[in-house]
Amino acid sequence: MSKRPNNAQLLVADDDDILRRLISHTFNRASLAHTTFEDGQQLLEAITEETTACLLDLQMPNMGGAECLKWIKENHPGVEVIILTNVNQAGEALEAIRAGAFDYITKPFDPVELVNTVRNAMQLARQQRENEDLRHSFTETGSPVDVLGKSPAMQSIHALMGKVAPSDSLVLITGESGTGKTLLARNIHSSSRRSQGTFISVSCPSLPAELLESEMFGHEKGAFSGATDRKLGRAELADGGTLFLDEIGDLPLSLQPKLLTFIQDQTFYRVGGQKPVSCNVRIIAATNQDLQQRVKEGSFREDLYFRLNVIPMEMPPLAQRKEDIPDLIRHFVDIYSRTDGSPPPAIQPDVATALAALPWKGNVRELENAVIRACTLRANADSLGRDDFIELSAGGPMEVEQDQQSGFPVGQSLAAIEKLAIEATLEMCDNNKAKAARVLGIAEKSIYNKIHKYGIR
Repeated sequence: MSKRPNNAQLLVADDDDILRRLISHTFNRASLAHTTFEDGQQLLEAITEETTACLLDLQMPNMGGAECLKWIKENHPGVEVIILTNVNQAGEALEAIRAGAFDYITKPFDPVELVNTVRNAMQLARQQRENEDLRHSFTETGSPVDVLGKSPAMQSIHALMGKVAPSDSLVLITGESGTGKTLLARNIHSSSRRSQGTFISVSCPSLPAELLESEMFGHEKGAFSGATDRKLGRAELADGGTLFLDEIGDLPLSLQPKLLTFIQDQTFYRVGGQKPVSCNVRIIAATNQDLQQRVKEGSFREDLYFRLNVIPMEMPPLAQRKEDIPDLIRHFVDIYSRTDGSPPPAIQPDVATALAALPWKGNVRELENAVIRACTLRANADSLGRDDFIELSAGGPMEVEQDQQSGFPVGQSLAAIEKLAIEATLEMCDNNKAKAARVLGIAEKSIYNKIHKYGIR
């Protein structure tokens, strides 16, 4: 069993040693700190208040994934659970979803799907925990301007937000992935007269259509197999506050008429319910898609689009607001330090200039990941320099992505794959072992041990 860190946010349990190592390697490459266990009982003993997500194999000795899921939901309902299943366990996987699992992943898993699902689960858990403390995380005026940025592009957003926030008008936030649409929605809520109410987020692409309706509007006892109690949906939980519909462009067509009715009448039916439920919420929606194009294609209702698009707000990509990069770097360094419980490192003057020269196609989210990764792997505990950033020292995220698309060496042992990965990374880093270790997400000492182990020259 792995040693448990102070902040055990992501926990993994699988009794298959090879699969467990493969999962750990996948998470290391994605800079996802995690702890692994050989069975479910060990994982349950390691859950803390810091835990946000657990990845559980459905079949394990002592305590399987379904039993672990039930215990977690009873004792730590704020922890999201992803289930690992075999291809012939679709029924058990669906039952796990109905019992409260965030999602399930079928083995053999796709590494990209696994990482994205886990990140979404951890983000959802954090969002839910922030609901109670949301208004305290901003300034007394409820306008966290420093977090959003001071560039001309963002100043336009601030000005519009000041006019929009006091009203109850529907807002449709558009923009590329990673630009901060969720943060803008929270700012609008915290600056509104509903700031004392709850901010509830619904991620439209995170669940299949048959479960998304229950998540949004709730269900009655006995509505379907596994519905042992009445469950309140997020719309009802947001009563008096704000309901944020994230990635609304992915809302299934079957649910769009029900959402339209809810927007018009502020009423809905729980799944399996016979009586309408009323609640008073403000709706803010966000998407990275062109909804007008989706309307033309027939995958998004035109009447729903017009209902949502009362006040459009477009978040600019990071490429149009690079003046904000120094403040964003400092903000993410402070976040890392608070989480890590250590003093923030001094940021070297050349860091912001060097990072501003990169394209940042993943926008603010990509920058945040880069800063957190650099803080975690930095060579000097007291400072953060340009050499700590993989994006600057090893060709950047786009080159790594292209390498991943070139093909995976299936049919070889994990040791052979690891050797290939180390050799290729050393070559990419001009044989700089410290840089190669940072790219691979391992300690510098480990890469020397592996070079010796595999006889790499």
